[in-house]
Amino acid sequence: MTDLIAHLWSALSEAGLPEVMLYLPDGTACRCHWKDTTLIGETRVALLADQDRKIVRIMPIADCKGIGIAPPKGADPMGYRPTVQAKLEGCFGAGGHPHGV
Repeated sequence: MTDLIAHLWSALSEAGLPEVMLYLPDGTACRCHWKDTTLIGETRVALLADQDRKIVRIMPIADCKGIGIAPPKGADPMGYRPTVQAKLEGCFGAGGHPHGV
């Protein structure tokens, strides 16, 4: 897996944060769960519900511009950052490298 967003999302999903906001090339954002992705060949795509157009968009994750983690309802995003950071460090270590590398 060479795509940074897919790599981060996969690790976050395994760490218990499978639902993210994907920032799309057109400037919009869409919430998506890891279970709503699939591999097509070597490309991971997200299946996104587009309510305005009443379609399912098939978006290569590599084309997304960013990824976000929504805090639980009622939680302050600033206060939730340490939780996300701890999950990332649990996946990649404090230096940003996967454990065992």
